[in-house]
Amino acid sequence: MTPPGKDGKVNPVTLTAAHLAGVTEVYKVGGAQAVAALAFGTESIPKVNKIVGPGNIFVALAKKAVYGHVSIDSIAGPSEILVLADESANPRFVAADLLSQAEHDELASAILVTTSMELAKRVSEEVEAFTQELSRREIIEKSLDNYGYILVAETMKEAIQTVNEIAPEHLEIITRNPFEDMTRIHNAGAIFIGEYSSEPLGDYFAGPNHVLPTNGTAKFFSALSVDDFIKKSSIIYYSKEALEEIHKDIEMFAEAEHLTAHANSVKVRFT
Repeated sequence: MTPPGKDGKVNPVTLTAAHLAGVTEVYKVGGAQAVAALAFGTESIPKVNKIVGPGNIFVALAKKAVYGHVSIDSIAGPSEILVLADESANPRFVAADLLSQAEHDELASAILVTTSMELAKRVSEEVEAFTQELSRREIIEKSLDNYGYILVAETMKEAIQTVNEIAPEHLEIITRNPFEDMTRIHNAGAIFIGEYSSEPLGDYFAGPNHVLPTNGTAKFFSALSVDDFIKKSSIIYYSKEALEEIHKDIEMFAEAEHLTAHANSVKVRFT
């Protein structure tokens, strides 16, 4: 599902990527209406069993609304970035990375959590300067006004606790000991380590799937992966001899729950 341009055509780059990925059907529709069509079916679009992929707030809420009618991967969008940094970080790098996500959407979130007040001030200055130069200035300014924050923590432990509570979609760790700090991160969609692993690297080139949980849902959702396209069934087989050895244990469990029909289902085979 992909929305067409004003000319009613799909971007050829999108179609080429879909072809290379093995896609066999493309529907020219996007937004919440695409989610509804997939969840319930229309005359021209078949109902599906699972909807995956990111989107704006309308797509995210539509996926949430149809969950149960169909399965979904996660709530993915609007975009978020959180940079965890200490005094060793380059403020220009940090500012540029924050703005890389702020330009997505007026509802996008860009947050710096740092242990350095000096870095916080310098990043704020760099953000202001960069914003004047960038093409999506109006969107960036609204995004930062709505959901842009610089949080200063007293210790790295406190900073990391804050990161885990926010559970960001994208987390950059730009500290003296980024690999050590990474081991204490429990909640994040994708983690970028070091000052040369900026978030757009993950968007376009690094490899891991970039459909990621947002809005705190990284506490219980993972990035979209091949696992999302695998459905599992349990297969159980006991011979008479195997069941005979343990049937009284099963009956005991069932009777403890006062489910006598459960117990009888096993007991009848040995009476």
